Amino acid sequence: MQDDIHDQLVQAYLEYFAANEIWERKKSVRSYAIVQQCIRKVRTLADKRNKEIRHIHQTRKDKK
Repeated sequence: MQDDIHDQLVQAYLEYFAANEIWERKKSVRSYAIVQQCIRKVRTLADKRNKEIRHIHQTRKDKK
C-alpha cells in the first residue's frame, strides 16, 4: 500500500529533523547539502498536500 501525501510529508519532516541534528553538530558541506535536499522534499510535498486539500475543499463546496 502506498502512503498518502500526508504520511510522506511526515516522513520527509522526520528525515529533515534527523539531517538537521547532524548539521547542527558538524556544519559540513555534505550535511548542508543533505539538509537542503530534505527541505526541498518537504516543500514539494507540502505544496502537493496543499493542492490536495484545496481540491477536496472546492469539490465539497461545489456539492452544497
